[in-house]
Amino acid sequence: MKDLILITTYCPDDYRENILRDLVDSLQSSPFDVMIVSHTPIPLDIQKKVNFVWYDEKNEILTDWDLINQPWFNPGNDRRIQSGLLSKKNTHLAIWRMQILGNSIAKSLGYNKVHKIEYDCVINNFDEFLENSILLNTNSCVSYTKSKDTVDDILFGSCISYNLNDLHPDFLVLNEEKIKNKIRNSKSKSPEGIAKELYHHKGDAIVKSKSLLDIKGNSFGIIDGQMENNFIPWGVPFYDKLTNEIGFIIWNTQNQKGVKHQIIINNNKIFNLPITGYNGWRMEFLGSLDSIENILTIEDGKIRDNISLQTQEEKETFKKISFRHKNNNQGDF
Repeated sequence: MKDLILITTYCPDDYRENILRDLVDSLQSSPFDVMIVSHTPIPLDIQKKVNFVWYDEKNEILTDWDLINQPWFNPGNDRRIQSGLLSKKNTHLAIWRMQILGNSIAKSLGYNKVHKIEYDCVINNFDEFLENSILLNTNSCVSYTKSKDTVDDILFGSCISYNLNDLHPDFLVLNEEKIKNKIRNSKSKSPEGIAKELYHHKGDAIVKSKSLLDIKGNSFGIIDGQMENNFIPWGVPFYDKLTNEIGFIIWNTQNQKGVKHQIIINNNKIFNLPITGYNGWRMEFLGSLDSIENILTIEDGKIRDNISLQTQEEKETFKKISFRHKNNNQGDF
């Protein structure tokens, strides 16, 4: 039986729909069957070019404070900052629903080898998938690692090959409460970290560099995950567990012209921060947690956030959502 390319997608606009359309067109010359699982309806012209299409209308976005993503940044390699204020949401459950639906149907149809990709890629050469197919004869999974300065190497979730016969049951049977509890109990709240643990559960996974995917005319992860946001990802306040202060971290990985922040504390104290250049970062300390009841953040003249810290409950929640570790070893959650 042929291998299956499983495409997970969310295309709420023409721009992203056309990216999916281009991908499907490129797959017409592939030696694999193709399945699309989507949280948005798929146009008929795209459906006619693949073997299967499954539409799941449920696209639940998690927003509870203990379920949102908490990316981290380690300025100066001295005590990382972990914050859920970048996006204040988590699409983990919605993405897993698509993948579990696709995996369970594929397994019932008799497929063994699956190459799971997200829709925002361009594929002009299939050598990497063909090599992975051979590796899956003796290994349960082939995953890719994305490397970047100041953050840990992480699983690149936009492309992974696996054998359905060896796949962890949590990727075959949908249990939404179990998924939510995995997130709640995760110290890092990292979807990639949770997924990697399950993909690699048999201990025989092959790990490759993500750079191998972006060669021979291919490109993966071409849509910025922050495309729907008007602000750079890192421009957020945080609680410093070591000093009991509130700090503010800026890491400009997006705006090539630079970005300017103004922070207003308790409606009367103003911090006018200099422009932070592209790929630059800066950190400012705003005062002790006990003395701060409100943080208004203005980015490039627009209100980015307005955080109330008037009650003890609000302060305690903030300390769990956005914080800097006491030390440099992740042991002080």
